[in-house]
Amino acid sequence: MADRIQRLDWKAYEGQDYERFWVGPGKKYLDELEHLVVGQCLAGGEAIADIGAGFGRLANCYVGKYRQVNLVEPASNLRQIAQRTYGDKAQYYDASVTALPFGPSSLDAVLMIRVLHHLGDPTDALCEINRVLKPGGKLVFNYSNKRNLKRIIQWLIRRAPNPFGRNIEPYSHVLFGHHPAYVDEVLAKAGFRIIAEFGTGVMDKLVDAFPGLGRVCKPSLRRARLMGKVRLAPSQFLVAQKV
Repeated sequence: MADRIQRLDWKAYEGQDYERFWVGPGKKYLDELEHLVVGQCLAGGEAIADIGAGFGRLANCYVGKYRQVNLVEPASNLRQIAQRTYGDKAQYYDASVTALPFGPSSLDAVLMIRVLHHLGDPTDALCEINRVLKPGGKLVFNYSNKRNLKRIIQWLIRRAPNPFGRNIEPYSHVLFGHHPAYVDEVLAKAGFRIIAEFGTGVMDKLVDAFPGLGRVCKPSLRRARLMGKVRLAPSQFLVAQKV
């Protein structure tokens, strides 16, 4: 099932104007917050791969910090935009997260943002990332947290499935929600331990509804860390280390 989902959806963004997705006050707020989180988590080193790099939205968080930068993006139109932006500062690949074009223990860090929620069962992807990371290497990624506050409230009024079960919840045929405990379990089996967590996807919705709020309530790493600890945000960012 997971392999079928990955084959179908890995090219899901081909031809799409993904840059347009990030237009608007709420998306601008979320983009700034994700830059803060990713920039905080990536300290630098020899080599990094950004899996599902898109048009290179987050590349300015790590270009210049790592000697070798690899952008993995199957959508040719997005990959071309990234290449026009960063040129020879990076290498560009059309590849699947379950078959990465890197040797064993060759990377210091892997970034994978807004990808796992398309995969369903992430086991194969996490094992493949473990393969290419050096011992002690970092994986920074996020997933759609099915046990978020909104869905808990919806469940209480019988408008959403039970968010507390550890099963993978299909939101649609291309989007999946995961329970934090399930992600913990899969990470451990793939050879990772969690070293930091952040929560996002709350304030941006308020800023969308009340744009003026964005001028007085700026993106905050402190709030993101707090939301990460309680694990009630719609999007959970994790920093995991290969052990």
